[in-house]
Amino acid sequence: MLASLVGGQVAAGLVLRGASDLWAQSVVLLVLIAGVSLLLCAAVLRGRMPIASRGPLAWAAALSALSLVSACASPVAAYSLPAWAAAAAGLFLFPAATLLSSQARVRAERIIYAASWVLVLLAAHQRLDGVPRPPSALLNANAFAGTILLLLPMAARRKDWVLTAGLLVCLWWTRSVGAWLGLSAAVLLHRRSVGPAAFWAGAAVGFAGLVAAYAKLHSPEVLHRVEWWMAAGRMAVSAPWLGLGPGSFAYALPAHVAARPELNSLYAHSHFLETAAEKGWPYLLVWGAGLASMLRRAQPSRRFGPVAALVHGLVDYPLSIPGIFWLFCLSTALCLPESDEGAAVRGPRKIPAVAFVLVLAWLAGAWTRDNWRADRLRAKAAESFLAASEALRPHPEAARLRAQLLLSRAGEGDDVVAAGHLERAVAMDPYRASNWVLLEQVYSRLGRPADAAAARARGARSCPTLRGAP
Repeated sequence: MLASLVGGQVAAGLVLRGASDLWAQSVVLLVLIAGVSLLLCAAVLRGRMPIASRGPLAWAAALSALSLVSACASPVAAYSLPAWAAAAAGLFLFPAATLLSSQARVRAERIIYAASWVLVLLAAHQRLDGVPRPPSALLNANAFAGTILLLLPMAARRKDWVLTAGLLVCLWWTRSVGAWLGLSAAVLLHRRSVGPAAFWAGAAVGFAGLVAAYAKLHSPEVLHRVEWWMAAGRMAVSAPWLGLGPGSFAYALPAHVAARPELNSLYAHSHFLETAAEKGWPYLLVWGAGLASMLRRAQPSRRFGPVAALVHGLVDYPLSIPGIFWLFCLSTALCLPESDEGAAVRGPRKIPAVAFVLVLAWLAGAWTRDNWRADRLRAKAAESFLAASEALRPHPEAARLRAQLLLSRAGEGDDVVAAGHLERAVAMDPYRASNWVLLEQVYSRLGRPADAAAARARGARSCPTLRGAP
């Protein structure tokens, strides 16, 4: 059952747009929580609890704890905590993979193999339908390219040359220079195992990719990417120990770039810089050291995909998308040897242990479900639903929308309440300049110029674009 859970988690993440939407993450997490709790309860009742390899377990637990502290301390915790949960689900795959036997690993890969065919066939349909750069089931072509780098080695190991050719054709359609450079780098780094023909083909592809990258040096695509990298670097310098919180890059970006709307981006387009900006340098160092240790000892066929994805991650964002991150985690975790450790659970301890597991599962499931429900209520954008959404989980978007609904009524009493909602919105997300401007306007309407000036000054500390603005 564990093989079906981890394989299904990754496959579902891929076909549900990379699980980039909160509802998709919630569905996958709820199934995962229920499945893991049932497995643990069954193991306890049998009297023997399997134990994951201690090294990967301690490493994944340390990273989860570090990022949880970062999420709780984040100035935009309403966004960071759900992003932390999605990332923790990926880290869970490392210890979980050590509990899989060789046959169970084959079953898990078989589920992902089926998802690979779905992605290729969907991309072919989109291409025939006139889409020049088909994204398949992912957010866009760049995300699909990052997924292909991780799926190619699996298809080659199964000697499914039709699927391998299909994935390469899809990679060509994506026109992702970064992905081709990642593939080329992986081939060159594995020159002893791929053979001379593949080595020289990889070198040719790498050279062509470098030429293509050079030709784009002065294009807006590259110039904007450099701006995002610099913004991520400034974020990492401003909060070196814990970062600004998982998933915070898009919300903190306005405070770290000039007032240029075209620079808005959900991702930093460099997974390493984004990780440092969101989770801090200690997290990045522990993450990188653990991956290096695992991949150094892995077989070349297992190491190839993660290495290609990491090189691609230097200049692009696919590993920031939950579903692709889960695929990367499982692909790397399957390099680890199987654990044969276990602990006996005596008769008198079984019932308390089962109760403990079920309580934890209920709490985790309720938290995930409430996040999902709150997000659905926010989407309906009506005052009653927004109030119910905030009762479940306070959120800056809900507070802002409630204020805007009240301001549309143009009553003084409504303005006072709207100011309160906006104060909560800026407390939960201080990086959104428009919230500060709206709060200043409300205080001005209420005849409170001192409060209006104070709101402008507070906003300028988080949003430099407000300094000197009229």
